[in-house]
Amino acid sequence: RELEPYDEIERFFRLVKRIDREYIVGIDFAPLLVELLTYHPGLAFLADTPEFQDKYAKTVITRILYEVNTSWNGRITLRELRKSDLLKVCHLVDEEKDINVINRYFSYEHFYVLYCKFWELDCDHDFSLSKDDLMRHGGHALTRVIVDRVFTVLATINVHEQDKKDNDKDKNLIGYEEFIFFFLSEEDKTNPTSLRFWFRCIDIDGDGVIRPWELRYFYDHQLVRMQ
Repeated sequence: RELEPYDEIERFFRLVKRIDREYIVGIDFAPLLVELLTYHPGLAFLADTPEFQDKYAKTVITRILYEVNTSWNGRITLRELRKSDLLKVCHLVDEEKDINVINRYFSYEHFYVLYCKFWELDCDHDFSLSKDDLMRHGGHALTRVIVDRVFTVLATINVHEQDKKDNDKDKNLIGYEEFIFFFLSEEDKTNPTSLRFWFRCIDIDGDGVIRPWELRYFYDHQLVRMQ
């Protein structure tokens, strides 16, 4: 009865968030992911592998934050939720037995690709990547200067399933969730979220404008690699 005055999207918002907050954080989605992993026929094969269940859930939550939380502060507002397709996709997942048919957020196949890419780069398997680790991505396609900028930008984004970002975290390492942000932006540079990510990387002085000297800086480093 308490939810009757609200439309479907706000009902979903109020059901997911904590009662004392006006926003959703990643961990708020955990009960929904538990239900999905328990009852969805397309994920039944994960029943005996709790470690992969946990990684799948982290991946789905991070993909949701990547797409829906446009402010990248780790807090999804009602306004952001309204602008997204999250509720629509949740309905599709509920209706579709093959989870991989749903490309947005929930695809197991997409999760598996992300996880395998991360595992390949994480040579010591400490579940974090150094700059040298990320340099190996794509056959060493990235320059050191752009990797430095990627780490700098990722440090400003709250990608974790918690209320506040851990300010004590080593800024020279990125975890699995940060890697998801990077990888999604790297694989599809045409979507708005990816464009914002790479704009921030190129905008060295953070003034909201990409200037010729900034383009030249990255071009010169790439040119040296090509010679």
